[in-house]
Amino acid sequence: MLLAIDIGNTNIVLGAFKQKQLIKSWRISTDPSKMVDEYGILIRQLLQVSDIDCTTFKGIIISCVVPSILSAMLEMSDKYFHLSPVVLSARVDVGIPLLYDNPEEIGSDRIANTVGAYIEYGGPAIVVDFGTATSFDAISEEGAYLGGVIAPGIGISANALFERAARLKRVELRRPEQIIGKNTDACVQSGFYYGFLGQMEEIIRRMKVEMGGDPTVIATGGLARLVAADSLLVDKIDLDLTLKGLQIIYERIQ
Repeated sequence: MLLAIDIGNTNIVLGAFKQKQLIKSWRISTDPSKMVDEYGILIRQLLQVSDIDCTTFKGIIISCVVPSILSAMLEMSDKYFHLSPVVLSARVDVGIPLLYDNPEEIGSDRIANTVGAYIEYGGPAIVVDFGTATSFDAISEEGAYLGGVIAPGIGISANALFERAARLKRVELRRPEQIIGKNTDACVQSGFYYGFLGQMEEIIRRMKVEMGGDPTVIATGGLARLVAADSLLVDKIDLDLTLKGLQIIYERIQ
């Protein structure tokens, strides 16, 4: 079995693969203050309650955009699984051209998304990943990474508004019944929901023009269902895309 770990700024997503099949995934909070043993015990408990034997894992692959946590995860992998993980970066040959000015600037999660999207859905394609930031990645018909767009994420934008506007209280981020709000909470919900929907769709339209053809648009990330499900421009919602990409990359480099 393979344990795939995607460490983001807000969440850590873990996936257990049996051969090529994702059998279980979990999402926990990213916490740089956690110690090696805390992460190790937590991950083993998640596996245990899912009736997955920790001793059956033969490999671990990690995507990490939070360098301060990586060393703890490497030590955790050795201490609790007796395995030396593969750490994904632009230096790892994943079998696709990275057509970027400085490939080492590309987040490892974006590389995993590119590989996962191309293998699952073909090219050309656009991946929209709703995380701490909302990232858009362009993939050519041949599977090359062409570049992309990075925009502020929904969660951090909401936090910034509520922290700076004294009279606005936090509201649930969800699709409002109508765009014209009749109270302050509804107005804020409309602004966030339709604002990010419009942002996503305009970026997708402009990327399609530059790329040419008709790229398949795949949405992923923790908040994908909140916005992408309401857009006719999104062809697929795949919440496990990053984990799938990590599994494919692990198999390629063995």
